[in-house]
Amino acid sequence: MHLLYVDESGNPDGAEDKYFVLGGVAVFEREVYWINEQVNTIAAKYFPHAEIEFHTQAIASHREEPWHSSPTEQRNQVIDELCNTISSRHVTLFGIALEKATASDPIARAFEEICNRCDLFLRRLHARGDTQRGLIIFDESRYENSLQTLLAKYRSLGTRYGSTVKNFADVPFFANSKATRPLQLAALVAYAVS
Repeated sequence: MHLLYVDESGNPDGAEDKYFVLGGVAVFEREVYWINEQVNTIAAKYFPHAEIEFHTQAIASHREEPWHSSPTEQRNQVIDELCNTISSRHVTLFGIALEKATASDPIARAFEEICNRCDLFLRRLHARGDTQRGLIIFDESRYENSLQTLLAKYRSLGTRYGSTVKNFADVPFFANSKATRPLQLAALVAYAVS
C-alpha cells in the first residue's frame, strides 16, 4: 500500500493568503519505518533531550521555541537534512497550489486535485504490475468529515476531469503530525510549494 501523507499551507478562509496549498509525500508502507528512523536521528542530533516536531513554517519563522533560540545556520541545516531525508528515500511528492480567487471552495478543489493526481500515480504503477492501493493521511483538521464525503463522491460520481478515483483503500484518515514523521515531511513539501 502507498500512503500519501498530506499537510496544508495557507488559510483557505482568510484574506491574508492568496494561495491555499496541499503538499504530500507518498511512500510505500515499508518505507515509513525508515523515514521515521532517519527523522528521529535528526531530532536526536539537534535536540537530544526533547520531543521535537519538525514543522517547517515554525522552523523558518523562528518565532517559537526551540527555533527562536536556534541559530539561523542550525535551522537551515535542519531543513537541509529533512530535504535530504526526502531525497534519499523512495518517495513521490505531490503539491497543489491553488489561487483561492479561482475556486469557491479552495479546500474541496485542492483535495480533488491531489486525489486525482494520486489516483493517476497509482494507475501508472498498476499498469507496470505494481497493484498497490493508496491511503491518504492528513494532519488533523476541521475538514475531516467534508474530505471523507468528497472522496466518496469522487469514487462514485468522479471528479471534474470525468474519471472516478478507484485506487484508494478507504476514506482519508487524520493523525496528529507530532505523532508521525511523514506528516512533518508533508509540511515541508507544503511549505516549499507555497
